Amino acid sequence: MMQHMTLMQEGPINTLALNRDCNKVVVTGRNVFKVCEIKDTGFVERDNIRTGKNSNLNFSCNDASWNPVDEQWLATAATNGAVVLWNIQKSIKLKQETVYNDHKRTVNKVTFHGSEQNMLLSGSQDGTMKYFDIRMKAAVMTFVSNAESVRDVQFNPHQCFSFAAVSENGTVQLWDLRRQDRCEKQFTAHSGPVFACDWHPENKTWLATAGRDRAVKVWDLGYRPVLEHTVTTMASVGRIKWRPQRMYHIASCALVIDSVIHVWDVRRPYIPHASFNDHKDITTGIAWRGSPDVLLSTSKDSYLIQHVIADAERPMEKANPICVTYNSKGSLTLASVDRISKKNKHPTLPRKPKSESEDYPAVRCSIYVFENVKPTPAQVFRDCAQNYWLQTTTGKSLSEICDHNAVVAANAGRLQVATIWRVVKLLFGFSGLEFAPTSAVASVGSSRPVPVNKEESEPGDSGKDASSRASTRHQSGNVAFPTQQTGQQSEPLVNGSGSNNSNSAPTSNSNERGVSDTSGGVSEEAESEVEDIDSQIMLSHIASGSHFNTSDFFFGDAEADVLNDFGGTSDSVQGSKISGETDQQQLQQQQQQSSQMDWILPCEAFQLRHEIKDRSPPPEHFTSHCFAGTRIEAQMIEVEDTTSALLCLPGSSSSLGTTCWSGVSNAVEMVYHMAEEGDVQTAVTLILVLGDRIRHLLNEAAVEHWILAYIDCLSRCRLWNTAALVVKLSQCESVQLRFDVYPTHCNLCSRALQRRGWLCDSCKTITNTCSLCHLVVRGLYVWCRGCSHGGHLLHIREWFARNTDCPTGCGHVCEFD
Repeated sequence: MMQHMTLMQEGPINTLALNRDCNKVVVTGRNVFKVCEIKDTGFVERDNIRTGKNSNLNFSCNDASWNPVDEQWLATAATNGAVVLWNIQKSIKLKQETVYNDHKRTVNKVTFHGSEQNMLLSGSQDGTMKYFDIRMKAAVMTFVSNAESVRDVQFNPHQCFSFAAVSENGTVQLWDLRRQDRCEKQFTAHSGPVFACDWHPENKTWLATAGRDRAVKVWDLGYRPVLEHTVTTMASVGRIKWRPQRMYHIASCALVIDSVIHVWDVRRPYIPHASFNDHKDITTGIAWRGSPDVLLSTSKDSYLIQHVIADAERPMEKANPICVTYNSKGSLTLASVDRISKKNKHPTLPRKPKSESEDYPAVRCSIYVFENVKPTPAQVFRDCAQNYWLQTTTGKSLSEICDHNAVVAANAGRLQVATIWRVVKLLFGFSGLEFAPTSAVASVGSSRPVPVNKEESEPGDSGKDASSRASTRHQSGNVAFPTQQTGQQSEPLVNGSGSNNSNSAPTSNSNERGVSDTSGGVSEEAESEVEDIDSQIMLSHIASGSHFNTSDFFFGDAEADVLNDFGGTSDSVQGSKISGETDQQQLQQQQQQSSQMDWILPCEAFQLRHEIKDRSPPPEHFTSHCFAGTRIEAQMIEVEDTTSALLCLPGSSSSLGTTCWSGVSNAVEMVYHMAEEGDVQTAVTLILVLGDRIRHLLNEAAVEHWILAYIDCLSRCRLWNTAALVVKLSQCESVQLRFDVYPTHCNLCSRALQRRGWLCDSCKTITNTCSLCHLVVRGLYVWCRGCSHGGHLLHIREWFARNTDCPTGCGHVCEFD
């Protein structure tokens, strides 16, 4: 029975080689050159070739190969560029037979032919491969590679005259010994230098390669090179060897960092099938001892070790039985092992014994797929780009564009962008403060200024005291109570539009309406009736939503008194008896009246008290015991009234020349913020929609960069129409000049057309043929930039009215607008 064995040498070991019967092994290095016999109890040293006074660089070996037909011959690759042939059955100490100095630089690899005992092949750092006949004193053939260095050469065990060579430029070459002028096949196998290769012992067309890109690749070289399997490791791979009697197993060791030897199953490339952790330094050579259960290895830690596969670690057994993966669309896949509880374990039929070729036991597992229902960022970008409105020249106002774009962003799940569009609407959607008063008198709880007809008040009223205008404590809805001054009365206003009720009585019959002529006030019956009307109007306002358009505060009981301070037409206050006019004409008349009104808030929340004529005497007129003998002089302090300036609205006659806040700086900050966050779509769309409002405050170089980035993203998503619209609205001459000319490509070879016409210089064909009628288009030609197919405008329009794919059948989904 095989067992684990070790043998320590005097120095680091570079490589090893087994004889045909796998009972002897030779280990070589810079200071080591020994032949050992392998027994069941351990390694026994039989011959130390590096002895005597004549030791030179020929004894310092990079690689060794034992002749598989005649065991007396051993070949080594020296660091001085020599290929040395040794006869180890000589009785004398100096066993060197022939030295070949055909290579100019270090020899990396030597190998004997598997069936021809006289054929020897070498690969060197000088980029050449030499074929030797050991019966001759010089190389027979030289094969020149296109790379600087050849790292490994291997005879094909299934074809007598074929061999493979790997180079530092990442290529693999297949050569025939009968033809040395050029290789039979050549292909790039790795993205970096290739360090090792090995032919499969059973599959005639499989070749395994390993390189610096930390990958072991299995190629099928039957008809043309096809990559069958890829094993990714943690470090650059220096040596690989197929495992005998195992179709899919291969052993590998790292060139740097990792000292562990892994045995991989190429069908499961992520976790090793077995691992050996006995070496403490980089492993330099591996070889299977004619059996799939025993592996020999050497390392720079000076140890020769025999590994038994039964003692190897099994990373697969320690691996988590649950794995998760996801795709580019966000869908998640979960795989887990179904574990059966011991309590619910059902009796099963006896299974057949496990065969030697069965590497993994059958495991029942379940796979769960969770699809992502949310759109991906690419889908969100496409939806927003296709549905955004970018210009105001289509008959849509800025407010409508902002509302539409906010809805598009909200539907795409971009709530922050939707909020930005709503803010832009508030900042730029209105040219000024818009008021739509429904009556001539403001309601209770409304901070909206109320227009008043200037013709109603007489010129002499402006100089009267505020006390001469009686106030009404109850004002609600759009109803104004009659005010009564000394010797005059006013008609009540009940209609919300400012017109009199057609059923209202004249002033002389005011007693029938509840107005007392003698008292000058309002009777209880009239108050109750007006309150009923007031409540009904209030409910109608609440139902229509207009009640909540106003603020929830007012300036006091005398707010209605400011009616006398405003100017307007007499029809707005006294009402107008309109007969035969439609509602639309009434609305137009109200809008004309409201445009002529001067909106000013009252200066005071409460009416000013009349001036006190009989003032109390100053303090010095009173006698007091505590102020006896003193005289306090009274001083008058003037207090500046600032309430009028604070309560005046912009645009009124009382404003102090202040301008309305535009919010342009906030919009500019939003554009820069979205650009810094990487959302060039929102930044460019804001620039195109707002246009000259903020364009002069932005950096032109930055705007050009954002627009070009957005156009590039649109082109990648094949949104050609949207990209063309962005170029048109960009107002950047450099961008427009850059995209004025669109390159055309041949629809057969996909090469760019160099001439002005439609003739392809590459395939010598005319490309402007119609995809439907197959005739040359002599008029207007329409083509798709994605697949370069096109045709007559009428034919293409008729086709895409019923179809979405390209009419040629290429499978491309063309966009026709």
